Amino acid sequence: MINRDAVAAFVLFAGFLAMGLGVTSIELFPGQETEVFSPRTMPAALAIGGAILCVLRLVQCLRHPEQALVALGGFDWTRTAMLCVTMIGYGLLFEPLGFVPATAAFLCAGFFVLGERRILLLTLLPVVFTLVFWLIMTRLLGLYLAPGILAG
Repeated sequence: MINRDAVAAFVLFAGFLAMGLGVTSIELFPGQETEVFSPRTMPAALAIGGAILCVLRLVQCLRHPEQALVALGGFDWTRTAMLCVTMIGYGLLFEPLGFVPATAAFLCAGFFVLGERRILLLTLLPVVFTLVFWLIMTRLLGLYLAPGILAG
């Protein structure tokens, strides 16, 4: 019997394989070809490490299927699809709205999809988390995050 762990391992393996193939399209500046650490290093390491872990998990699932935690039929596909829709919406709204409103809306929607119904927690936690993260990224680390509608 194929369980959800095996399916997840296979899907993640395909993703890591695609990531590994995509590493070759990362362009290097002149002189970076000979450097030990380049823009390709971390993505390649993550792709290789992730693929190895997925293969190990897949082998484990196939060798001991009786140890499956939950069968594939018990998986909540509706909730999964709704989370995917919220992620796509976040990606589409990121540029026009900007980081802070898009991220707060995404977290609020994600919490709602996952079952949170307390209004104070649904609104306050995403906003506070997003603002703290924005302050760290922009003020402490000096990174640019899309301002969107906040720029005026």
